[in-house]
Amino acid sequence: MKLKIQENVEMAGSTRDGGSDDGESMKISNRKVVMDEKIYVAVTKRDLESKSSLVWAIQNTGGREFCIVYVHQPVHISIPGARFHEHKLRRYRKKKKRALNNLDKYLHICRQMQVSAETIYIEMDSIEEGILQLISQHGIKKLVMGAAADRHYSMKMRDLQSKKAIYIRREAPDTCHIWFPCNGYLIFTREARRREILYLEGTSSSYLSQSKITKGTERVPSSSMAKDDVGNQVALKEAERAKRETLFEASKREEAEKSAIDAIKRAKDSENRYLNELKRRKETEKALKEAKEQLEKMRSESESRIAESSMVIRELQGDHCVLMEVLRRLGDEREELKIKLRKVSKLKSKREGEEVSPSRDPELPQYFLCPITQDVMEDPQVAADGFTYEGEAIRCWLDSGHETSPMTNKRLIHTSLVPNLSLRSAIQEWLQDSSSWIIEPDPLFVKDLIKRGLKSLEAN
Repeated sequence: MKLKIQENVEMAGSTRDGGSDDGESMKISNRKVVMDEKIYVAVTKRDLESKSSLVWAIQNTGGREFCIVYVHQPVHISIPGARFHEHKLRRYRKKKKRALNNLDKYLHICRQMQVSAETIYIEMDSIEEGILQLISQHGIKKLVMGAAADRHYSMKMRDLQSKKAIYIRREAPDTCHIWFPCNGYLIFTREARRREILYLEGTSSSYLSQSKITKGTERVPSSSMAKDDVGNQVALKEAERAKRETLFEASKREEAEKSAIDAIKRAKDSENRYLNELKRRKETEKALKEAKEQLEKMRSESESRIAESSMVIRELQGDHCVLMEVLRRLGDEREELKIKLRKVSKLKSKREGEEVSPSRDPELPQYFLCPITQDVMEDPQVAADGFTYEGEAIRCWLDSGHETSPMTNKRLIHTSLVPNLSLRSAIQEWLQDSSSWIIEPDPLFVKDLIKRGLKSLEAN
């Protein structure tokens, strides 16, 4: 909240005639000094670039009267002979018109925000010197000036970036309170030294008032009064200077402490961020390590399972080979046994025929035998080549991909088979007649033969 400050400062002075012995009383004149309550806002030449500074000043300083300050850098016009340089003159007028238009825009913003405002326009080669001159001429106590252009603002901005702002902060009178915002945010504040100056002025006023009362009761020689006044003024100036230096050093120390505190805070924040990042990194590494261990475990288990499966497959393949070999040997022995049985049956039938009926022919007809297996056919089938084969044998021949005749080796017209019923009837009759001579194989003999085949395969 803005407080209106109004102070009365008594300024004292004495006038005496050099040859007067009566010692005229000192004439004291009181002058009322009213502190300027206007808020001055320095704007730049760019179109509404300082709008954020003006809006910030209206919203945050609490002022109701504002003054928009603009220092224009004129174009230097050369005068060759008696004629003006037309191009530079037009350029000068154009820039000045643009500056005045910008001031009108700032005034319009103030009217929209319902505050009274006025403008100050001066031309100087140096903007910084122009602002200092205006502070001195108008006794500016409160000033708002941009810390940097809005386009240069960032969240990490902690100090002034504009060279003009830095120069004004350093060279402006201590009685001027200056705010330095940027993009609507206050970056830096330079406090005024108003309280200490008022304190010194109040001290000098009370001192002069006391001297007035004293001089009203007793007469003091004019020469001694003049000396005392001069000494008092020198002492006051020295005290004021010492106060200013002390306060300036205190403000510098305070700024240094603030900077150190900010630096410590930023360092702690950086350290906390580093620790958090280190913690997250360790957690990530731990999770990655666990994932790797799990993957290694799964890989080792899969490898062991694959090895077991391969071993089982090899064992099955070995057993399969053994069984196939046993079956093959059993088939060979079965064929040998059939051949032996046929021979035995032939011999017996021959002997029986010789004993019973010498005219009977006991021999087996050749067309009863399959051309492929050379065995008596149980299911005779006629193929496309006209030959009769055992049904199972000729089907195996055709299923294995053969398309030719087993007898003539010529390509078969078709693969269809026709049952030879008459031949099957003749074979059955012959088998019934010779059944008494057929010797069935002993089951124990067959089992013993299988065991011997398995043992021989295991030995191999």
